[in-house]
Amino acid sequence: MNAPIIDRIAAALAARSPQTLEAPGFKEAAVLVPIQQKDESVHLVLTQRTETLNSHRGQVAFPGGKIERLDPCAEAAALRESHEEIGVAPEHVRVLGQLDQVTAASDYLVTPFVGVLPYPYEFRLNPHETAALFSVPLDALIAEGCFKAEPRRLPPTRRDPIYHFYYERWDIWGATARIILQLLELAYGYRIEK
Repeated sequence: MNAPIIDRIAAALAARSPQTLEAPGFKEAAVLVPIQQKDESVHLVLTQRTETLNSHRGQVAFPGGKIERLDPCAEAAALRESHEEIGVAPEHVRVLGQLDQVTAASDYLVTPFVGVLPYPYEFRLNPHETAALFSVPLDALIAEGCFKAEPRRLPPTRRDPIYHFYYERWDIWGATARIILQLLELAYGYRIEK
């Protein structure tokens, strides 16, 4: 447990095969899970989507989106979308590896990639897609009272809870929270009671 957090995450990702899901009819999407080393702590970079978008409007999310026909792979889509949404040049990202796929809403299959960004970094937000950008110290998300699980009511076919992380004024929930749980498990061995 004495290895630096980023090294620990990289080693854990290299030692495992990410879980893929069968989701016929779902739209394929990819996101970048950006982390930065700031002084002694690792920070997670998150965005708030604009209220004008068709899906997930106003929600906290990772940069990313639908995998397009011209994208050579899911990782390329995550990097392309991150460049479009927050101005991160793909060559500035050191991709550590892929996390397990998750579903989002009722029709997206999301493939997340963890990537290290330089710090400081001059982000350029696309005002049509990104309302805000903020960072969270990764270890703040394991603080007592930060995490909450609530029962899911809809759709009736799903029984898994909805996860939330609360940090300052932000409610980080849904698929984004499920991706964060994976990252916290790799970084700190963090587990929740199921």
